[in-house]
Amino acid sequence: MLINKKIKISIFFAILASLLAFNFVFVNSSVAAPISEEEVEMEAKIKELEDKIAKYREGIINNQNKAKSLQTEISTLDNEANKAELEIKRIDLIIQRLAIKIREKETSIRQIEQEVDLEKTSIAELIREISKYDDVSVLEIILKKGQLSDFLSELNSLENFQNQMQGALNKIYNLKADTEKEKTTLSDEKEEQIALQDIQETQRASLEKAKKDKKTLLEQTKGQEALFSQLAKKTQLDIEATKNRLYSLKGMISDGSLRFEDAYKFAKFASIYTGIRPAFLLAILSRESGLGKNVGTGSWRIDMKPSQRTYYLQICEKLNLEPDNQNVSKKQWYGWGGAMGPAQMMPATWTGYEARIAEITGNNPPSPWNVKDSFVAAALYLVNKGAEQKTYNVEWKAAMMYLAGSNWNKPYLSFYGDQVMDLAKQLQEQVDILEKG
Repeated sequence: MLINKKIKISIFFAILASLLAFNFVFVNSSVAAPISEEEVEMEAKIKELEDKIAKYREGIINNQNKAKSLQTEISTLDNEANKAELEIKRIDLIIQRLAIKIREKETSIRQIEQEVDLEKTSIAELIREISKYDDVSVLEIILKKGQLSDFLSELNSLENFQNQMQGALNKIYNLKADTEKEKTTLSDEKEEQIALQDIQETQRASLEKAKKDKKTLLEQTKGQEALFSQLAKKTQLDIEATKNRLYSLKGMISDGSLRFEDAYKFAKFASIYTGIRPAFLLAILSRESGLGKNVGTGSWRIDMKPSQRTYYLQICEKLNLEPDNQNVSKKQWYGWGGAMGPAQMMPATWTGYEARIAEITGNNPPSPWNVKDSFVAAALYLVNKGAEQKTYNVEWKAAMMYLAGSNWNKPYLSFYGDQVMDLAKQLQEQVDILEKG
């Protein structure tokens, strides 16, 4: 091995500083922490609750297929209340499980940081050893040692120091990568914990609503089927009230509301060309607006995934719109923000349906902030997920995919699909009234 006459310690300092400042990406070398007995027990309890929730959901679905009666309405409300109560308990357990994971992550990060400090100490020792050779020529080393074997041994020691230095640096790179990954996961889990608490509040509201609705129903009917039939008939005759009921639709340039009759016309139009059930489409768009406190409160520069931004700018350019002035959604814990308009569709997804939307609506280019275009866009997406089959389970899954994409099957997000289908049932009754009228 050849060696320079002078080995400058400053070179090592420069290399060390530049390498530590540079962001290398290494394969994560950390080993997943073993699952504790407490977590295993929680998983079993969560699974037990999920099985019970599934039974109540099945009862709700079965009741929807039965003729409307006081008994089925009370049974549905009981199932909804019981399901919401179990959802609250399940989310409690999930939050507790997340708290355990968060503590584990925080401990893991502290351990990794301690390892980094140890490696830095090791590098400092190696630098001190290598510094002994600073400004010493090969000739001086030979003369000092006298024997060739001693000289070769000295060179071998220096090479070992250098190899140890490189090994320590590589370990620091890997530890830094581990730390960043752990911190990102920790941040995601904390966001998820906060979001679950919000979902839990939604479930509590559902529980209270089911209890209140049951109480009101029993007060109005006094538990008699005949009075319930009269009440249902009276509701069905209220055609004008149904037509003029306001339908919430945020995320567009106007004030965010339509007469229900007008909203139904847009949904019916989309249904003719896609085969989707109008009431289901109305439920999706209404829920996206009602649930989406983030609709229109985000910034494409901050909340939109970088890979989506080019598509977004292209859409705005085609429509001659200022990108900073358009409504996009805020980033959520389960995914990026940047969704546009009433349909809450991502730019790349919108671009994929753009030609078909234009063909159906005649608006070329179509706009995510146009009501008619957004209804058709949402319908096309949902039908692509199988919603044209118009069965409960298929529509429920399509709704879940509309909310969370690849995260659609997370059990604690199932409230969204349940709420959409419950709302679709209510809207179907209003649609039937309009059709009869």
